[in-house]
Amino acid sequence: MIGFCRALGLGLALASITLPASSQDADALFAEGVELLRQGEDEQALERFTQVLAAEPDHESAYEMWKSTDEDLWLTMLVKGGQFELFAKRVMSLSELARSERRNDEEGIRDLLRRVTPDNDVVDRKRAVRELGANFGEYAVPHMLFSLGDPDDEERRVVMMHSLTEMDSDVVLPLVAALGSDDAFLRRNVALTLGYIADPRAAAALTWVALNDEDPGVEMAAKAAAIKCGSSGDPLPLFEQLGDDYHHGRGNVLRAHFHSDVVWSWGDDGLTAAPVPRALYADELAKGAYYDALGVDPGSIAARAGLARAYVSQQAEMAARMEAGMDGEGVEDQLAEAAIAVNTAGVSALDLALSWSAESGDVQTGIELCRVLGELAPEPTSGLGVALGSADGGLAAEAALALGNIAFNNGRGASSATTAGLGRAAGLEVLRMAVVIDSDAERGAALTDALSGSGMIATHWNSGAKGLALLHRVPGVDAILVADQLDDLTAAQVLDSVRGNERTASVPVFMISGDAQAGDMYDGVAATISGPDGVAAVEEGMSAGLGHDRDQANDLAARAATTLAALAYGAGGGDISPAVDGLASTLAARPDSVTIPAMRALSAGGRAAQIPALLAVLGDSGRSDGARTAAADALAGIAGRERLSANADILAVLAGVLDSDASLAVRMAASRALGRLGMDASQRAGFTHGTRVNVSQ
Repeated sequence: MIGFCRALGLGLALASITLPASSQDADALFAEGVELLRQGEDEQALERFTQVLAAEPDHESAYEMWKSTDEDLWLTMLVKGGQFELFAKRVMSLSELARSERRNDEEGIRDLLRRVTPDNDVVDRKRAVRELGANFGEYAVPHMLFSLGDPDDEERRVVMMHSLTEMDSDVVLPLVAALGSDDAFLRRNVALTLGYIADPRAAAALTWVALNDEDPGVEMAAKAAAIKCGSSGDPLPLFEQLGDDYHHGRGNVLRAHFHSDVVWSWGDDGLTAAPVPRALYADELAKGAYYDALGVDPGSIAARAGLARAYVSQQAEMAARMEAGMDGEGVEDQLAEAAIAVNTAGVSALDLALSWSAESGDVQTGIELCRVLGELAPEPTSGLGVALGSADGGLAAEAALALGNIAFNNGRGASSATTAGLGRAAGLEVLRMAVVIDSDAERGAALTDALSGSGMIATHWNSGAKGLALLHRVPGVDAILVADQLDDLTAAQVLDSVRGNERTASVPVFMISGDAQAGDMYDGVAATISGPDGVAAVEEGMSAGLGHDRDQANDLAARAATTLAALAYGAGGGDISPAVDGLASTLAARPDSVTIPAMRALSAGGRAAQIPALLAVLGDSGRSDGARTAAADALAGIAGRERLSANADILAVLAGVLDSDASLAVRMAASRALGRLGMDASQRAGFTHGTRVNVSQ
């Protein structure tokens, strides 16, 4: 610990500090430091915090410090940087160790509960409760409920309720689940305990119980407790807001470092915990809240939308993790089944969910919702319109694909905005994703524009907290750009979180700063850039992973080109003119999976301006027969529709193909193009003579 204090550079000799003798002293010093910090007495606060570290607080004590202090205060210390930041990180680290050591150890829990009795020494009892909360947390609740439901031992019941209150936020979710018990006496005391804790997460459930429980004692206790938890009196908006907060992982319901690996429910076996992958935990809680909202009002479209969004978010998150080579954690089949629940939500709910996702920057979920709506919606929706106009190119492309599919299915033709979006999607050669986290709005916007101009799909977030919250909702991030100065978090905190996330740990990170050496103080920063002129450095740093990005872009382009071809040949021959330049741009170097459907679309919707690109494919003996045939057929389609006459360039390419050893399919296609083109009689006679076939045995 002495070495750590030196590393902090606090400039205070430990010999001059009266070392606290216990964690209790450390708690008192910490409380003093917090109060001094709130009063703006930074120097004195820092001295107290130094003494806290010198006391070598254990994990449980650090956990109590973290849990009992507003998140805003920790954020203040992190933003102050320097010694305050290091102190905050040390306490957070110790707290996390305490949580990571928690386990569902029935024997350990029972051993501690034997000390949580009315006749035990108060100091030892409080110590046991602290250990219980720090080591076992929520897992202790099922073992404590019997006492809450025992009408014959009031003293023990009161002690246990008080102990649960001291354990605070960790016990809230299992206690909320216990409100589903058939035992009215237990429900009453659970409601009272939740009221003492006064956690907003319990407000919705308590409000519902207060309005619907048939037992007057439970009703009264739940009503008072709900008010303490901040209830508005209407459970529906409370459940809906709780679901939204869980989905976004907001700090008022999911504080940093305090996610769990289980969700709680009440059933025939009483209070039980079901394991859930950590990456899906927030949305699993969101689903619970939205199902509760649906129980309050079966007609709630917001509840159905929230459920659809949560299910799709879980599917997208697990798919992304598995694509990155991570373990599916045994829930793959369950998530596949979830597609049924998503479809039953209905188009209106799915569309609302898409609007939410597009507006909040939840790209990963939005993309999957676009795909679902593309299959289900009978006509264009407002949510798809919002997504089509998204600044995120990937989301906009998926919206265009969905709208194109809807237009084809209903035979009404696609809008010009949809076909233009499909053309842009077809023209993407490398699907590279970059995110910019910068509180400087002007610089962040300029960087995003520059990245987009270089062919990337770029997203800008103006705060570190928002960036960290949404980063895992952007599929396949290829570069992360972080400003060295943010309004809410330190760059170090953002970088630590990025490196601690399996999905982003290997993504190149670039520092945005006016100081060219700013990134040198951090491990793993690829380069420091000052603004838009640094895009080349970003591109260079991303080059190693372009193979996968190119495959993704080709898949998107192939789907866009196929959709445009279907629209062009669909009922009424839809107008795809806004997309033809994008389609033509694919022909030079893209694989057949992209170019052949692109040329099929050009056959129905192309113009004379695209003919040079088609001739280049047709005349290239190195291209596949399929591609050359498609180019000739597209040329024929344009020639017939535009009533074109052959010029020297066209005639030269066609003559070369007919006079070559190209396959019969290619030469037949070239001859069809010649048949469609206008030319004078002598030119046509020349081709007819040149292609003479003498039949003989």
